[in-house]
Amino acid sequence: MGPRGRRAAATLSSRASRRGRARATRRRRLRVPARALSGLVAILSAAALGWVVLGDTPRIARVAVTGARHVAPAQAAVASGLEGQRVFEASASAARDRLRALAAVRDARVEISLPGGARVALVERSPVGRWIDSAGVEWLVDADGVLFASADPAAAPQLRVRDERAARAAGERIDPALVAAALRLAGVASGELRADATAPAVVVRRDASGLVLRFGSGWEIRFGGPERIEEKLAVVRGFLRDEPRRGLDYVDVRSPDRIVYSPQ
Repeated sequence: MGPRGRRAAATLSSRASRRGRARATRRRRLRVPARALSGLVAILSAAALGWVVLGDTPRIARVAVTGARHVAPAQAAVASGLEGQRVFEASASAARDRLRALAAVRDARVEISLPGGARVALVERSPVGRWIDSAGVEWLVDADGVLFASADPAAAPQLRVRDERAARAAGERIDPALVAAALRLAGVASGELRADATAPAVVVRRDASGLVLRFGSGWEIRFGGPERIEEKLAVVRGFLRDEPRRGLDYVDVRSPDRIVYSPQ
């Protein structure tokens, strides 16, 4: 107490302390509504996002397909898996993967657009010939040796190879070197090698004869594997040119360094 019975005045430091506590209390009171407001905004944002993704959002009603020749456009649209999907849920990358699973499709570009459309641009395989398996199924084959079917019967060159080794399936791959060599032989014209070398047909045999060029007159040329095919073809051309009238059952040039023929 002071000399006149009054309470002693607080020191400056204690006054400053009380004012600081009061300001801190007011700041805490202000921060509590701010936090509540932020939480409310977050909840509303999540709800809005959920409505956009899961609510009544546009669905893909049409898939436009370009670049389709081997694959029918309707088949490509179904294979993409996009029809009926919500625009914001559909994946262009997943659709591309599904389209690339089609044997005739090398690649695809997929675009999804609002309000409810999608565009698919196919890059199809380029056939270099026709490959007939042991079951008699005719496939188209590209330079990579991939077998595939086509919606267009005129989509490949009329170069045919009959593979007697096995039945095949779409997407199966044949050795590209074998495909190239076989189709090279399939390009030999009737009567090109000799007058009786008519109606040539290329066969891939199961045995060591390998690639065989058969003629309608009943004899054949055995080439073996696809290696050195041009050299083998040049050797047999020379032999047949020198023997234009010799009766033959076969000529064997599996080793171009040693030609074998029958009958001797």
